[in-house]
Amino acid sequence: MADFRDMSIQRPFKVSTHLKDVIGRDLVTNEFVAIFELVKNSVDAGATLIQLEIDPESDAIRIVDDGKGMDVDDIAEKWLFVAYSAKADGSEDDGTGDYRDKIKSVGGYAGSKGIGRFSCDTLGSSLELFSRSKKTSSTAVGLSVDWEKFELDSKDEFKNVLVDIDEHTDFPSLGAATAPNGTGTVLEISGLRHHWDEANLKKLRAYLAKLIDPFGTTDSINVVTYLIGSDEHDELNGPIGNNIADVLRGKTSRIKVTIEKGNVVTELVDRGRRIYKISEPNPYSELDRCDVSGEVFYLNRSAKATFGHRMKVTSVEFGSIFLFLNGFRIFPIGEERDDTFGLNRRKQQGTSRYLGTRDVLGRVDVGAPPKMFREASSRDAGLIEDANSRALFDAILEKMIKRLERYVVGVNWKDKADQGRDTPEGLEGDPAKARILQIVGGLARTKELEILDFDQDILDLADAKEAATEKALSDLISIAERDGDTNLLKRIEQTRARIAELEKAEAEARKEANRVAEERAQSDARIVQLEKQSRYLAASQNLDAERIQLLLHQVNIYSGHVASSTTRGLSGAQDAMKMLADADEMEPDDFEDLAGALRKILRTLMDDFSYIRLENNRLQTISRFAPNIKVDLETSHIQGDIIEYLNEYFAVMLADTGRAPRVHFESKVDALECEFSPFDLAVVVDNLVDNARKAKAQDIWFIAQPSQSKGKLELRVSDDGQGFDLDRIDRDRVFEKHYTGTHNGTGLGLFHVAQVLEEMGGGIRFDPKSDTVRADFIITIPEKAK
Repeated sequence: MADFRDMSIQRPFKVSTHLKDVIGRDLVTNEFVAIFELVKNSVDAGATLIQLEIDPESDAIRIVDDGKGMDVDDIAEKWLFVAYSAKADGSEDDGTGDYRDKIKSVGGYAGSKGIGRFSCDTLGSSLELFSRSKKTSSTAVGLSVDWEKFELDSKDEFKNVLVDIDEHTDFPSLGAATAPNGTGTVLEISGLRHHWDEANLKKLRAYLAKLIDPFGTTDSINVVTYLIGSDEHDELNGPIGNNIADVLRGKTSRIKVTIEKGNVVTELVDRGRRIYKISEPNPYSELDRCDVSGEVFYLNRSAKATFGHRMKVTSVEFGSIFLFLNGFRIFPIGEERDDTFGLNRRKQQGTSRYLGTRDVLGRVDVGAPPKMFREASSRDAGLIEDANSRALFDAILEKMIKRLERYVVGVNWKDKADQGRDTPEGLEGDPAKARILQIVGGLARTKELEILDFDQDILDLADAKEAATEKALSDLISIAERDGDTNLLKRIEQTRARIAELEKAEAEARKEANRVAEERAQSDARIVQLEKQSRYLAASQNLDAERIQLLLHQVNIYSGHVASSTTRGLSGAQDAMKMLADADEMEPDDFEDLAGALRKILRTLMDDFSYIRLENNRLQTISRFAPNIKVDLETSHIQGDIIEYLNEYFAVMLADTGRAPRVHFESKVDALECEFSPFDLAVVVDNLVDNARKAKAQDIWFIAQPSQSKGKLELRVSDDGQGFDLDRIDRDRVFEKHYTGTHNGTGLGLFHVAQVLEEMGGGIRFDPKSDTVRADFIITIPEKAK
């Protein structure tokens, strides 16, 4: 045990061999990301050609580049120095010339953490590295690493596991790739940890295309893949890239933004037509040390179809807006499920107001000095959040996405037909021009913003109906006056004059139209009324001899019933009169018998009068619409849709007459085919409406709905009348014949309703959910009448 009495003891950290897994497979978990890390190292070495071949038979992957290569010292002092990065400390380019100029976006290195080399362990258990530099132009240096040696004992120290470095006369033989003629490096990874076939190589190519150059805009670096054993003409063998950006530029709306030298310059183009180009001061001081350029496309239906046809994959699966730092993709920004810029969260608040990730496709390039933006160690976690990355993301959202969104939502989305066009003819109409004019006018009002150019064809308006258009024209005058553009001023004034003339003509036309409309209002109302008539009450039947005969037959039936009841009533009245005439000779004891006999006669009379009234109601119904209704006058019944009949009866026969109550009908049943008597239904409805009128109701509602009892229809009836006075009326007796709670009532209305419904096999009862003082009923009607 150490003695600490006289002095402290200093000890170095001990590094376990397990570190290999921590900074290798634990960090770089995706085999596609692992290959990309190695490709980035090749580009950082100045390579212009990077070849990747997969050899299933040898169970190996080979990555070949023509970069600056390494000598023994580079391998020993840099490559084998864990977590050391010559790129990070600035010594990477010592004595190597200007190879970095080959990279499109200069400003930093793709990899700068010194751990990308452990991507080899993610891919396979063994590594053979061959490299040749200018210092060793006649030979190649070889390095052999068996990653499994680091996994034998985690208590062993990292430095105790040795690797082999030796010298070779040349690069090893390759399957399809071409070995570098001069400097370069070959990595051969064997003992593969993942299965590689045509499907996975296809995924890898798509992945690398998005990581390296999703729009095919880079021509200084070529990345080529080969699948050993496949047809050399197969699409899996050859360069990675596409020209989709060039295809889309003329087919949809896009915005191009550059942030550099303290200014933000924005250009918005719609299907080849420049809408505007503006410049404004850069509000993001955090971005002063870097250059930012981006191009974002709006994907309408036409653009999405074009993308899918050219790329053989949907735009949603491909991604959205990719971020590149110093020429290299920052993963996973732009992936299908990534929402770094919060677009999908915004779109959930209003699908018709915001763009989502599936609506846009684009690329943003950032050239920045080392360490200004830091990529997370885990290669699928994007940028580390700090003030610089927050400012960058906000600039992309505000200056690129939202500005494109304002145009797309304000112009493109207003015209649904424009969604399928890949040509600009939709912008030629006055509505589109007026909308564009308002957007440009709004920019003109923005302080410190300078409009460098705009599409002056938007001034050629033949018509404009929004006050905002006049405001936009006024704003553009300031631009013309600032630039001294007399031609622009003249065009603006001509547009204003033309709009004023059109507004005057429109006002006169509107006045004339109102006059004509008033004159035609009465006839239009009649037309609407006639349009409501259809199947049952559509047009008058030809009153030929046969139908007149049938009509008279039905009238004779009802009038015969009236005559019989009248005869009985008269006979009863005569008997009563005779009894009263004999009353003078009666003894006082006989008056009680006389009173009983008279009561019996009166009851019979009241029954006869009740029946006469019901038959008279039926006669009135026949006289009202028997010439129109398609009914079998021999039986007074009809086979048809009772809902359709009720709709028409309420709409035509009970149309608003201007007096209370107003009658409303609503059906929650689409149709109900059955046999019914239209005359009896009319009697039921008319009596209930008449009772509501007597109760001073302003509105009465009839609502048809399915019944809980199978084979029946329910009709709920309610009104806003006075209801029942329970001090004077026994609610349980209102359906009895001759029972009434008013001094002039007959007590026949509800009785006849109940009687007719009973004859049909239905019934009427109070609505149990209604207040007891309300005259709210539930009527049941069977699908087939008795």
